[in-house]
Amino acid sequence: MTDVADTSGNRLSRAKPGQTTIWDVAQAAGVSIATVSRAFSRPGKVSAATLRRVHDAAERLGYRTETITHRSREDDELRGLISIVVTDLENPISAQYARGVQQYCMEKNYGLMVNDTEEDPSAELAIIKRSLNHVDGVILDSTRMPDTAIRKLAQIKPVVVLNRVVSGVTSVTFDCAPSLRTAIGVFAKLGHRSISYLCGPDNSWQNGVRRNTILTTCQRLGLTCRLLPCAYPLEGNAAAAFAAFMERPTTAVIAFNDAIAVEFIRFLESHGVGVPQQISVMGIDDIPMGRAITPALSTISFPRRDMGHAAAKIVIDRLLHIAPNGEHGGDGGNGGDVVPLHFESSFVQRDSIAAINPLIAAGIG
Repeated sequence: MTDVADTSGNRLSRAKPGQTTIWDVAQAAGVSIATVSRAFSRPGKVSAATLRRVHDAAERLGYRTETITHRSREDDELRGLISIVVTDLENPISAQYARGVQQYCMEKNYGLMVNDTEEDPSAELAIIKRSLNHVDGVILDSTRMPDTAIRKLAQIKPVVVLNRVVSGVTSVTFDCAPSLRTAIGVFAKLGHRSISYLCGPDNSWQNGVRRNTILTTCQRLGLTCRLLPCAYPLEGNAAAAFAAFMERPTTAVIAFNDAIAVEFIRFLESHGVGVPQQISVMGIDDIPMGRAITPALSTISFPRRDMGHAAAKIVIDRLLHIAPNGEHGGDGGNGGDVVPLHFESSFVQRDSIAAINPLIAAGIG
């Protein structure tokens, strides 16, 4: 019988035919190989429920490991600090997520490290790597990292993804699709037959969900849908996207977020186009600025602080073994089926959308 070392430094007995392997234990326990490894090498990093499941499966199957490396007690101890990585702290959405996370951290006497990628996807992984040794868990807000990188991170630390769904990793998000369908239905009832979507970044998961929902809903209702270039971040992107709209305008516009919608309304007004008299505009997010402008912005609202609070609860409760890992999405990085925690959204109709003027619509499309 030969030996092979796993990623945690354990020598795993490679079985002869008929003998039990780590793969057998992982399958029997319903977790990943990495989780089985952690259960034996670093049990403090695995929930009590998962630990029992792995040990029961190992005992039942007769599986054994021989530890050949030693980790210091200091390395196994919790730091009492988690990290949230946000895309842009100047964006009210990121700030409110962080507030919700901070609230639960304070309840549990946990510290919070806030890292801002400033909408630079290339900096995100480097920021995470620098902080990883100092924190017990990580919350990723609207991360642009590939799914594979996120799953790998979740094998090292407890991870929760905010505002995106990643297979095999615990995710907390909101379902904007029903609200978007409601909004498009309102546009149709107001006489609009053409809608433009001002897109968000191509690597944004939410952008994909919103684009697909808008396209399929417009098709179902018999409306024309036009996709415009990415307009976010606004600096460097908005001008080209807005100019593309003016080349072939529609009577209604849905923006990837409120920030784009507000800037677009200002752009239209600067070009002598009235909102909503000529063009109806809505955003997504329900930020304070959208309520303050004239006309007040129609939008989709969702509970950001509650989502941040929920994400922090999942991470910290997992670390403190307050609740089993399976409470909201399971093992976190085990590669199996993980059910996202979805929050509801709602369509908020305000003054920025109205029934079309047939004379104006005839010249727009």
